Amino acid sequence: MTDTIYAKVETPVIEDEPLEDVHLDVLGVKLDLPNLNSADLPIDLVNVILLVKSQTTLSEEQTSYAMSAFLAYFQQLRPDYWNALRKTGNGIAWLSATVRAWAEQSGLDPKALISSSSGKTTAKR
Repeated sequence: MTDTIYAKVETPVIEDEPLEDVHLDVLGVKLDLPNLNSADLPIDLVNVILLVKSQTTLSEEQTSYAMSAFLAYFQQLRPDYWNALRKTGNGIAWLSATVRAWAEQSGLDPKALISSSSGKTTAKR
């Protein structure tokens, strides 16, 4: 039998200053959030930020995916904000506005996150 040889994986040392966290006050909840351009972005959000950075604007399907990832992030790590969203009459609009402000404060182009889902779109049938 032959021994398997494994290549060692390393990351380059980044000498840049860490990016400042983003601080938002939404629905009376003070949010201290990681900068979305940060190298130490929570793994929960990496795929969404890669998607946002790769598109000028997101399709409705991509926007729904992104918002669901942000909602899951808040539900898991900021249940106080998630509960505040649940109590509003328009949680999707508040979530969209929060994510856009977070993106702006992080230096990302918030246009990629703008969609028709930012308001009440459910009509009675």
